[in-house]
Order: sequence, then structure tokens, then C-alpha cells
Amino acid sequence: MGKREYLTEQHRQRIAEAHRGLKHSQETKDKISKITKGHRLTAETKRKMSEAKKGRTFTPEQRQKLSEALKRYYRLNPRGRQ
Repeated sequence: MGKREYLTEQHRQRIAEAHRGLKHSQETKDKISKITKGHRLTAETKRKMSEAKKGRTFTPEQRQKLSEALKRYYRLNPRGRQ
């Protein structure tokens, strides 16, 4: 067990399907919140995250959905623009 065992694509799909629709209880959400509060990312981690997102493109459908979601957000949360 010392070596990392990688999952096959089929196995990954089955795990993903089993977890689809899973909702965290309020107690679990509170635990996650408590653990992550005050947690800071290192400059190295931020750089890696930035690199991973660069060059990503969205389909026209994705762009439309993002646009509608942001319009709805700012309509419902006017202070969000400040």
C-alpha cells in the first residue's frame, strides 16, 4: 500500500455517479467552515492555481449561462458591485 494506486477512468466515473446529488448536512458544513476559516494559501499555491486556469476558453453556451447568472446575482445583491 506504500505506492499510490491510481483509479481507472471507469472507476472514477462510478465514484462520481455515486456522489452526484449528495448534500452536506448543516453540521458538516459548519465543520468545514471552522476548519477553513483563517486558512491562507501560499504564494506558490496561488501561482499554481493561476497557471491552471490560464488559457481556458468557454463555449458560447457557457458564456451565456455565466452572463445570466452574474446579472441575476447583481440584481439580487446590489451591494455586490461595491
